[in-house]
Amino acid sequence: MSGNKAAMTAYNAMDYVFFEKLSQRGKSLYMFRSIMRLANHWDNEAQKNDIRNECRATFHKNKYIEDDELINDKIEEARSRMLTALHYRIPYEKKKYNIPKYALSMAPVDPKDDSDIC
Repeated sequence: MSGNKAAMTAYNAMDYVFFEKLSQRGKSLYMFRSIMRLANHWDNEAQKNDIRNECRATFHKNKYIEDDELINDKIEEARSRMLTALHYRIPYEKKKYNIPKYALSMAPVDPKDDSDIC
């Protein structure tokens, strides 16, 4: 981190009380500005530019969404990615592991079963 800039962490990156009182548009703008502020605090210049470019592109792509639920999902995704970047110090999306739906519905293997079927 630079000398006069305070270290930005997941705890001080957002004012949650203020954030909850904002409209959807206000939350979107707040997230955009917070992510751009995060980029200013980033050490690696290439990663700093990646954060800025991805932020601009993603917010521009989602600019015309009108569904309130989808907008809230996108705001939550932005908040989650920002906090993940701060916590792990990686600006890129962390890999998510998806469990197939059929695996959740399968019955657990019975250790007492002697039928020799998988």
